[in-house]
Amino acid sequence: MSVLSVQHTAKTLLGESLIYLKQLEGEDYTRPISLLSGATLGQHTRHYIEFYQCLLHSATHSEVVNYDNRKRDFLLERSAVAAIEAIEAIVAQLQYDEDWVLQLEQSYQLGQVLVVPTTFSRELIYNIEHTIHHLAIIRIGLKVVCSDMPLPEGFGVAPSNYLAVRAR
Repeated sequence: MSVLSVQHTAKTLLGESLIYLKQLEGEDYTRPISLLSGATLGQHTRHYIEFYQCLLHSATHSEVVNYDNRKRDFLLERSAVAAIEAIEAIVAQLQYDEDWVLQLEQSYQLGQVLVVPTTFSRELIYNIEHTIHHLAIIRIGLKVVCSDMPLPEGFGVAPSNYLAVRAR
């Protein structure tokens, strides 16, 4: 088994996410999907993009990583083109020391935060898992809005599940 870098894995996954974005028609990206509780493909896309942007901004500016305080750019959920551009920018920026120590801040109760040490690579792994989760939801949504869109076999499937199913 070969060992991949976390940054390479993130870049590959983000590259795969461009597959559906480049095929979507405008209204399919913004159409509320009842199966997804009225959420849109654009909303799920914006969500995972913003987590990467938050991590990169925090790392670049030596700030505490706090995903709750991320910038919310609603253009990303209204425009697949804007989402594509944002993903391409993220991929271009993913060039950090994976062992770089950061601080992660998370709110769990009103007025109380938990601050823990973390590393850039650990947060990138979190972002990869978070993206796979949203791509799984997006895959379901794509079956509703454009059922004939070709997607790779493992799109939106956690690698461990994908490998277990293929081994059967």
